[in-house]
Amino acid sequence: MAKHSWRRRLVARARRVEKTITDFLELPPEAALDLPRLTLVGDSRLLLENHRGIVTYQPELVKLKISTGELAIKGKGLFLREIKPDAIALEGTIYSLEFCR
Repeated sequence: MAKHSWRRRLVARARRVEKTITDFLELPPEAALDLPRLTLVGDSRLLLENHRGIVTYQPELVKLKISTGELAIKGKGLFLREIKPDAIALEGTIYSLEFCR
């Protein structure tokens, strides 16, 4: 247990340092820290920037790698409209988004 609490404290401290730097440089956190940026249009279109690849691709479930773990998108008739090295556009009926670590 001690090993995991030490790791959590180290990660928390690193995040505070990163936030301080981005605040000082007046940079958006998603750009400076490689955080995912989601744009959801209604329940039918999702744009994810700063992704790290596709884990699962099915009409009812799409899982994408992100810097903090995975993003699971559940829905109906999901399909990838566009794939770029830094962004993915997904369309269909989106029921839920779940962040998995």
